[in-house]
Amino acid sequence: MSNFRFLTIEELIKELDKYTFKQLHIHHTWKPAHSSFKGNNHIAMQQSMKDFHVNTNKWSDIGQHLTLFPDGKWLSGRPFNITPASIKNWNTGALAVEMVGNFDIPGTGVENSLGYDKLEGKQKEEILKLIKYFIDRYGESSIKFHREGPGAGKTCPGTSLDKNKLIQEAKVMKEVDQLETIKINLHGKLIEVQGIAKDLEGKGNKTQFVPIRFLGKLGLDVGWDNKNKAVVIDYKGEDK
Repeated sequence: MSNFRFLTIEELIKELDKYTFKQLHIHHTWKPAHSSFKGNNHIAMQQSMKDFHVNTNKWSDIGQHLTLFPDGKWLSGRPFNITPASIKNWNTGALAVEMVGNFDIPGTGVENSLGYDKLEGKQKEEILKLIKYFIDRYGESSIKFHREGPGAGKTCPGTSLDKNKLIQEAKVMKEVDQLETIKINLHGKLIEVQGIAKDLEGKGNKTQFVPIRFLGKLGLDVGWDNKNKAVVIDYKGEDK
């Protein structure tokens, strides 16, 4: 029986509040990639990584504190109070996260990947939430990609990922969510608001209130213009 634990982001943040960190280290596994994830083999994949770290690398435990799977689920690894095997010379005071996936663009990176995974959906949403937590508590400088480490010689967490862009996306999350609702005319369509289906058929052009992020389900890209303190809404369809 493993000691790995599944954690929601709320449970994770509650535990992290008990500790003080200097940095958040972000990695990608490269191998295993998304193709190795079958939807229910979280523990088996984590155990395989631990076996490699302990038996091949001769580390005392799995290197990372947390693994983030393609479905957005968090699985604990090394205890949070133990220094990780993460980025050489930067390990003390760091929280190490491995995102399952190969995020190197084909033909780039030291491994010259033949294909790559995209950081998207729940996996992206969850890492943004953790980045946001670290920014709020420790500042933007606490966010570190593996490749930034002194003498790292790595592309990790992947050449397709831009740290500054992720930081800006993480900062936007709270700003937009604070604007809880927006008025839109739904023309009697069946919609889902905050997970609750509501049949508005027959209600004509009656104004309804929905969370502003609901607009994303209507093909709109919602962002935050911090300079002007305004919501920016763009259409993200093919003809844009």
